[in-house]
Amino acid sequence: MIFMNRIILYIFFLLLPAVCRAQYKMTAQEYIDTYKYMAVRSMKEFGIPASITLAQGLLESGNGGSRLAVEGNNHFGIKCKGSWTGAKIYHDDDAKGECFRKYRNAEQSYRDHSKFLTESPRYAALFKLDATDYKGWAYGLKAAGYATNPKYPQLLIDIIERNRLYQLDRPAGAGGLLSRRANRREAKAELNEPLKPKHAVERNNGVRYIVSQEGESFASVAAQYHMPVKRLLKINDLKSAFPLPAGTALYVEPKRARSSSARSHTIASGESYHSVAQQYGIKLKKLQKMNPIIRRFPPRVGQELRLR
Repeated sequence: MIFMNRIILYIFFLLLPAVCRAQYKMTAQEYIDTYKYMAVRSMKEFGIPASITLAQGLLESGNGGSRLAVEGNNHFGIKCKGSWTGAKIYHDDDAKGECFRKYRNAEQSYRDHSKFLTESPRYAALFKLDATDYKGWAYGLKAAGYATNPKYPQLLIDIIERNRLYQLDRPAGAGGLLSRRANRREAKAELNEPLKPKHAVERNNGVRYIVSQEGESFASVAAQYHMPVKRLLKINDLKSAFPLPAGTALYVEPKRARSSSARSHTIASGESYHSVAQQYGIKLKKLQKMNPIIRRFPPRVGQELRLR
């Protein structure tokens, strides 16, 4: 069993560099984790329910993966219109080559979305609704002409209810994300469900690791083990996240300074310094310290690395 686990780890860590190079696309949960505080800030300043803002961002940008979002930082599909004097990006929508607003960053897009709704008279009736009435806002946006899709209100409502975004709209003391610290921690935990680990935990070099399941992401795995995504990436010597395929081995606690099972390793075809560090459960920086050549030259077949 231990031998088979090592083979699985070896194959995964051999392929990991190629996976990391794949274009990364956020999951819905990762998008929520990244942009929910922009939505909450907009709600406090402009009075638009944070759940609505975030649901529109998820829907209009395809979890941040649409061309408009990637190349133009436009998360809400807002077109140029006559009053726009900023940068532009052209995209096929209702007609070919339509003009859309282009922003320096996502935060500018979120703020302009709020100003777009508050400054246009056709959306004025929406601001008479309660800030927690996300259904009223969803249907009101469609009635005011924000989108042409007849199912637009239900699409927003489904996103809000599936991801419990309505928690973002609750005021202080009502258990929402604007409540006091204790309540805020509880609400954030609910948003990141499930929190109970659902993996069989294995060990390599005395370090615990898990194997991801279908539909998981770095964000969902990190939430299950009560750590930020950045820490999970750091533990695995990764600089950024990537789509997480089922069967991926991830360490959930810091790796060791040296190997307990081998003194050295001879690099084979396709291996990297990172894959070797992962295979033996060693921190990449420690492997570099034991083998200074790592910092100056790429790996070569037949090269021998010290592991302790």
